Amino acid sequence: MRNYSVNSPLTRVEKVQYALLYAFVYLMSLLPFCVLYLLSDFTFLILYHWVGYRKNIVQKNLRDSFPEKTDAERLLIEKKFYHFLCDYVFETIKLASMSHAKILRHVKYIGIEQVNESVARGQSVTLYLAHYGNWEWITSITLLLNPDNFNSQVYHVLENKVLDRLMLKLRSRCGSVNIERHVLLRKVAEARRDGVPMVIGFISDQGPEMHTIHHWLPFLNHDTAVITGTETVSKKFDFTCVYLDVQRPRRGYYTVNIKMLTTTPAQYKDFDITEMYFKQLEQSIRRQPEIWLWTHNRWKRTRQQYEEYIASHPNTRK
Repeated sequence: MRNYSVNSPLTRVEKVQYALLYAFVYLMSLLPFCVLYLLSDFTFLILYHWVGYRKNIVQKNLRDSFPEKTDAERLLIEKKFYHFLCDYVFETIKLASMSHAKILRHVKYIGIEQVNESVARGQSVTLYLAHYGNWEWITSITLLLNPDNFNSQVYHVLENKVLDRLMLKLRSRCGSVNIERHVLLRKVAEARRDGVPMVIGFISDQGPEMHTIHHWLPFLNHDTAVITGTETVSKKFDFTCVYLDVQRPRRGYYTVNIKMLTTTPAQYKDFDITEMYFKQLEQSIRRQPEIWLWTHNRWKRTRQQYEEYIASHPNTRK
């Protein structure tokens, strides 16, 4: 199935690099989970205790997000997070060879009928999710959807073209299409013109670029600039909006509760749906904080910096 990426084609050298990388990942993926998790445990020792990958950012994020917790409680979350991060890498590698039946044994979806019912009545669906749990495995939701849909996820092109090609391959394993965000509106318009229902996954917890900030809200004890494009698409094209609430009951297993946000997005004020999503996401993170991506420098842009940017770029605010 075709992916819609704006990345340029690979050179001959890059094609060879990709072939070697994919072969290595595929062979690694054939290892049983017990071996992969042993490798993950070893990687944790290196990443956390030796390299200290982004540890300062993680500690600051946890300290600022959970001021009510003790140092010992935050340290426990920190260590659990790094364990999970290593598991995430090896679970993603496993995706290269997992059968569809096997991945659905590891990811359980509750409430999937809400998505299928919306599509059946002619309304496309926006899936709100986050860098929470193994978001790569959530592409398996496509296996429970009508294959006649345009089942897809919004995709951010990686700078490394070889790695970008690998992730496109892995994220397409369950039949969904990757749409680069710069061509998203065109693909949605084309699908609507052709009468093809869409189910689109949006990872909506990233920090927006300064010139794309339109809304701030309280999130994890921070004044937070948020991405509002998911809501914009939903309201413009009248998509049902649902939140994918992920839990990790044990290693290698996820439960995804599909929670309805709204079937009538146009009736809401601007940014109301975005606020609904972030309230749900914060509840999820507070319930199981170790499976959110704490290495991301989520709050590097402050409102003061934004106001200074707007003052020096008056045409940005329209």
